[in-house]
Order: sequence, then C-alpha cells, then structure tokens
Amino acid sequence: MGTIRTLIVDDEPRIRRGIERHVQSLGEGWEVVATAGDGREALQLLQEHNGNVDLLITDVKMPEMDGLTLIKEAKKLYAIYPLLISGFDDFIYLQTALREGALDYILKPLDREQFRNRMLELRDVIAQDRHRRLTRSEMERDTEKLSRARQIQTLSYITSTDINITNLGCWVDEFPRGKYMLQLVRLDTLPVKTRAYTAKDWKAYFYALENILSEVVDSELSHSGRTGWCFFGGESDFWVLMHGAQDDEQFEDIAYRLAEKVRTSIRSYTPFTVSIAYGHTIEELYLLPEAKRQSLARMNYRYVRGGNRIFHAAERLEEGDSDLLGKEAAILSQMLKRAVDQANEADALKVCKRFFELIEQMESPSRIQSAALNAVILIHSAQLENTRGLSDGISIMDEIQKVKRAASLQELRSCILRLAEYVIHDIIKSRQSSNVKLIEQAKRWIADHRAEDVTIKKIADHVYMNPTYFSEYFKMQTGETVLDYLTRLRIELAKELLRDTRLKLHDICGKVGYQDVKYFSKLFKLKLGMTPSQYRESTNSDPKGAGKDDDEQ
Repeated sequence: MGTIRTLIVDDEPRIRRGIERHVQSLGEGWEVVATAGDGREALQLLQEHNGNVDLLITDVKMPEMDGLTLIKEAKKLYAIYPLLISGFDDFIYLQTALREGALDYILKPLDREQFRNRMLELRDVIAQDRHRRLTRSEMERDTEKLSRARQIQTLSYITSTDINITNLGCWVDEFPRGKYMLQLVRLDTLPVKTRAYTAKDWKAYFYALENILSEVVDSELSHSGRTGWCFFGGESDFWVLMHGAQDDEQFEDIAYRLAEKVRTSIRSYTPFTVSIAYGHTIEELYLLPEAKRQSLARMNYRYVRGGNRIFHAAERLEEGDSDLLGKEAAILSQMLKRAVDQANEADALKVCKRFFELIEQMESPSRIQSAALNAVILIHSAQLENTRGLSDGISIMDEIQKVKRAASLQELRSCILRLAEYVIHDIIKSRQSSNVKLIEQAKRWIADHRAEDVTIKKIADHVYMNPTYFSEYFKMQTGETVLDYLTRLRIELAKELLRDTRLKLHDICGKVGYQDVKYFSKLFKLKLGMTPSQYRESTNSDPKGAGKDDDEQ
C-alpha cells in the first residue's frame, strides 16, 4: 500500500514533537505531513493539502477549537481517519468521540509499544478502506462508460435513416434534463487525391475525424458545465448533440463557437473540409427527430452557397442577394413554403405566379438560378418537416439538377410548380391517412392544462401514444411543433389577462405556466414585438397603475 499521510494536532509542543517521533519511527510507510497547535489551524492545513491526509491524530482539549469539534468538522469535508489522544479516562466522553467518527483513542501518557501496535492496526484498516474506495471508483467509472456508450448507441439509432423509433419507449430518461442542440457535420466535396485512398486509408481518416470531434467537444463544453455526445451517422455524416441547463443564456453562442471550432480543426488537421448545419434549440429530447430534419434541411443550402460553412437557425439563409429584387424573391420563397406547409395549393399557385413575375425582372442568370434553388430547398424542407421525412419519390439533388439544367424561365417555372404540387399532395395524403381526432383531443388537453407544467410525455400519455411518435405526428398534422402550439396558447391567455390592470405581471406569469418573469417577458416580446407592459398600455384606455412591472426589468 502507499504511504499513510498523518496530521498531528496538540496544543503542547513537547507532546506534539513526541507523537511525531513515534510516527516517524514506524518506518517508510508513514509520513507526517504537518503538525498544528489547535483544531482551527488543523482545518486550515487540511484545506492547504486538499484533504490529502489519511490519519488525524488529535488531542482532546485545545484552545480555539477542541479535538471533538475538529473531528466533526473535518469529516464533513474529507475522508479522514481520526485517532484521539486523551488524558481524561472518561468513558462517556470517549463514547461521544467514537460517535463523532474517531477510529480509536489512546490515553496519555503514551506507551511506545502500545502506540506502535495501535498504529499498525490502523494501517490495515486504512489499507482496506483505500481498496474499497478504489474498487468503488473503478466501478463508478465503468458504469459511467457503459451509460455513455448506451446513450451514444441510442442517439445513433435515432438519427439513422428509415427506422421506426416508436419502439424505444421512454429513452429520454437516460439523459439529463435541459436544452439540446443537434449539429450535423458533413464532409464537403472530396479532394481529387482521395480517389487513390484505400479502405485502410479511409478507416484511418474516419478514426481521426471522430477523435477530432470528441476532443473539440470535450474541450469546448466540459469546462463550462455543459456536455456533448459525438457519433457517426453513416456515409460522410457525423452528429454532435450538445446539452446545457434550461436557463443557459449563452447556449446558442456556445453552439456556434463549437461548430466553428470543429470546422476549423478538421480543416487544419485533415485534407477535408466540412459543412455544419443545425436548427433551433429543443427543450425536450423527444423532439430530436425534428432537430435532425432541421439540420438536414439547412445542410441543403451547401449546394447554393458552397461548402466549408456553418448553416444555423439564427441565420436568414433565404436572403442570399443583397439587392432589392433578391430580398423580395427570398420573401416570396418563404411565403411559398408557408403555403406548402399548410397544403394550400391555391395560395401556392398565386405565390408562384408573383415569384416568377419578379424573377423575370432579374437580368443576372446566376441570381435567377440562386432564387430558384432557394425556393426548391424551402419546398423540400416543408416536405421533410410535414411527412416525418419518410416520403419517397423525391430527391433534393435531382430537383436541384433540374433547376440547373432548365433552358428557359418557362421550364424553370414548371420545375418549381411540379415540385410544389407534388409536395402539397404528399402532405395532404400523410395527414388524411392519420386519425385527426387524437390531435384534437391533445389540443383540448393542452388548452385545459396550459397554465401547468406541460410536457410532451404528459400530452402523449393522455392520447395513449409514444412521446417521440406523438411529437412528429402533431407537427405533421398541424404544421407546428407542440412547443410552438403551447407557447401560442399561453401568449393568447397572457394577452387576455393583461387587460386586467389589477393583475401583477408575476401573477399573470404563473397563470400562463411560466415561473421566470424575465423569461416570460423576453418570450412575449419575441412573439409580439413588445413587452407585456407595453402591450397592456396599448390595449387599456386607462393605463393608470399599469406601468412597467419591476419584475420585467
């Protein structure tokens, strides 16, 4: 066993030195790390040594802090073994000392042989406990490794293609609560020299890519209390799932910094470049398939803007042109996507007509093609979001190639119209094949419980559905996520309550299901463009007493 590190505490220097000589006479397996004259000094020494002390030999009566108090305070912080030196042969007092955690006691004056025998007995006790703690630590590490391996296996399974995730049960229980961000890391067009790579070369490079990802994620997240998982997604895809606390205000900034670090590291240490795409933060892991679809849809912009880039939710990807026509085309593309989301063929045709009237005013072929490609990508993302990504018969690459090969505006118009019609019919078919009554039941339940702690699992349990399948099913049927729907209901209720000037903002916040007033105010302003107090002033003719709430500031 290793050296037993000892701290000696006694207010009499002569006795303190005598005990130190006794310990040193035991041989190389013993070390006196420090001595102290009272309990308070001893606690300070323990802190300076980071609790790296095995045995505490202490007197009973000392100034500042006695031995019994020292033992009690030390054991709160450190795994230490106390031995009491007492000149008082008092059975009741020694009973109290043993209850406080003293291993044993020795009466003064010390007998050298008795002291030696007692210390050798304590050495065996300490050695056995060290072995137990080491074994327990190893078991905990092994358990943690197994748990993480199981988590990665689950995540890899969920982000795989063409799988049925409804049979996984409540898999989210294995993960910490909080917010998540799913990032897709995909290799760009491969360098020409990679054509000569062997299977062995590719194996080595993929191993290097996984190591780079893991090292970057650990270095960027672990020191800040956040965590992440890296896993292979098939072909040239890797995934990174980032986790943070629910109130982590820097989460989006850290996510972008992580993506940028991954991008630059891979470019620096390998012959490849990667593009990274991710959507919005998700509040529950049941929404992971939705986060996956957002990442895949945004990755499509690589074909328009090129590789070695980051495509994220905060970036307005549709605004590719800086001129007025380009911006108007981007707005119309978004309107077209909205019409497709709602499966409204009439609106889609009207928007398409306006879109191409604008396109005809453009003189640059590259800008025309860029606007058309943007529209194709948005229509395709609508299909991914509304058919659970399981629809077949359409390839984004094929549609992009059709746009690039179009010889005239008429042909270009036909490509986009046919695509919009196909996706709309696909969405209608998906929605008609499902039981809409379940969604109506879920909506009623959400409306009745919107002021409570609502989770996807609670709603799914009410309609007897798997939570993961329900979150996708709800989005497919309604065109919006469960969280967006719940937020919209809560904001509507808050608007009604704000008309009552007698209600404080804190009370309204609780009535609509939020505990944090600042978070509620921030969310309200994000949705309506004004704070709750500003909304109250704008809707009440008599704003007296309806000024800015302190909690909102």
